[in-house]
Amino acid sequence: MSCPEMLRTQAHLDGELDEEAASEAERHLENCAECRTFSADAAGLSDWVRREAVRHRAPERLGSRIGAALDAEDAVANVVSFNRARRSFWLGAAGGAGVSALAAALAFLTILPPSARTIADSVADAHVRALMSGQTIQVASSNHHTVKPWFAGHVPVSPPVADFAAQGFSLVGGRVDEIANSPAAVVVYRHGRHELDLFSWADRASRLPGQSTTHGYHAVFWKSGDLDFAAVSDMERAELNRFVRLVRSERE
Repeated sequence: MSCPEMLRTQAHLDGELDEEAASEAERHLENCAECRTFSADAAGLSDWVRREAVRHRAPERLGSRIGAALDAEDAVANVVSFNRARRSFWLGAAGGAGVSALAAALAFLTILPPSARTIADSVADAHVRALMSGQTIQVASSNHHTVKPWFAGHVPVSPPVADFAAQGFSLVGGRVDEIANSPAAVVVYRHGRHELDLFSWADRASRLPGQSTTHGYHAVFWKSGDLDFAAVSDMERAELNRFVRLVRSERE
């Protein structure tokens, strides 16, 4: 028998709950094996769709033909909206209940929050990619009055920016990156010979991994307000945890 809280769990995964209801759903997930299984299955399927689904761009003439056909259809015809290379076109389905259901199912899967494993891999990959490309910094400054305003015009989140040079973590700049298809602000620090990236992105009701080690890089994850955070570096985990405590105490 399905858990009576299954619908609320699904709403939580869709990001439809307010902060109080989302907290209640999280507490329920911690104690309900059935809802945890549902959440894990949904996240896994969503990850698969993001990773494996093939997207095709329809030619312009097809969009024009479909638009003309829709104009001729009865106003009550079933219509489903699809995103086509960031432009929308409309597909009318004669007897289109099946198409509508399939489209709704795919749309549901693509908006589900990514799994904890996907987030951990995405953070590590973004960190390594920046290091390998030599493009770790897009705005270079040790002044938070320079770095923080720069993010305002480049990413839809407002990350905390502080210099902890006195504690051994020097602010050196920032950049914009992407975590599991979400734009992220990255505040960059140096600790001795180590680079440390502080990622922040809009919370999508994802279950964060807590801590992870991927490709030899340690990461610590947490939530604060409407943002998700990850600090990642190849420094010793104890030092990384010390940095996280500094950041979190700064926001409290």
